[in-house]
Amino acid sequence: MFEQIKGMAGKFQMMQKMMQDEDFKAFVSNPKIQALFGDPEFKEIAKTRDFSKILTNPKFSGLMKDPEIASLVAKLNPKKFIPTP
Repeated sequence: MFEQIKGMAGKFQMMQKMMQDEDFKAFVSNPKIQALFGDPEFKEIAKTRDFSKILTNPKFSGLMKDPEIASLVAKLNPKKFIPTP
């Protein structure tokens, strides 16, 4: 039980860091990303948390080829969102 609580706390801490990060905010607020997140088909794929399906989805992979989106993704540093013990 304590491991579950610890895991939930870590996820919450990570989400807090992400929501405070200007680069992450710029990424998620981009209209193209918003359109993808609003797409019912992509939402269903995202719910599975199957990253291979997400990454190979044509809508997602097409966006990652977009220079504007690629530039936003390049600014993201996932390591800074991982909670430190």
